[in-house]
Order: sequence, then C-alpha cells, then structure tokens
Amino acid sequence: MGFQVVRDIETNSLEGIALGISYETMRPIFVSIDQTLENLKNLLLTRKGERFYQPLFGSDLLEILFEPNISELKEEIQEIITEPINFWLPYIDIESIDIVTAEDDPTLNHVMRISINVSINDFETETITFTVDDNGALEVS
Repeated sequence: MGFQVVRDIETNSLEGIALGISYETMRPIFVSIDQTLENLKNLLLTRKGERFYQPLFGSDLLEILFEPNISELKEEIQEIITEPINFWLPYIDIESIDIVTAEDDPTLNHVMRISINVSINDFETETITFTVDDNGALEVS
C-alpha cells in the first residue's frame, strides 16, 4: 500500500508535529535522528542515580572521563557507553566508538576525544563527539 506525501514539514517554522526540543538550541526537533542524538546525549550525560524514580538510568561516563589516562581506560569507556545504550536505547546501533588520547595523538596534551557513530536501523549515521580538556571542561558536539 503506497502513501502520498501531501506537504513537507518546514523545519524552520513551528508547523507540524515536533518530536521534542533540542537541549542546546531550545528549538523543536522534527527529524528522528536528531531526537535520537538528543536522547543519547541525555543518557550519557546523566549520572546513574540522578534521575528520580529511575536510579539505574544514565551512565558513569562523567565519573571516568577525568581518571588517569591509561590504555585500560579506553576499554572501560567503551563498556560504559555501550551498556546503557543497549539497555535504554536499543533502537540505536553503535557503528563505532573512537577514543583518541595524547597517547594516540601527541598534539592532544591532556585532552581526550570520544566520537560515537550511531545509526537508527541502518538508516542514517550521525556522530556525537565528547571532548575533555585539562581544565575540566567537557564539550559535546
């Protein structure tokens, strides 16, 4: 059975049904991959026990990011990212998790960069990058 698209949703206006609101821009979200990225940021940046009535929601990512930068840390970070995504957001497919430290790139002195490539049902792939610097700042892009 086929469907006909009668009208495209204009993403620059408030017409149509929005899936949610972006945390960073406070604008409505109309595309499911954008909502998925917001859900993923929310999950990974929420500490376990922080959400009321959902003490297991979240991850331990914020606790481990500022640990001493040793090679075993990469494996722990991958596990800390993968487990909550598989449990809370099973519709997200993790394509890859790339962790770059000063050991890998000497120009990143006291900086760690984590890039997570995700897709929804192999439909569209997007990347979220977490960058941690020596001043204790965390940037999400």
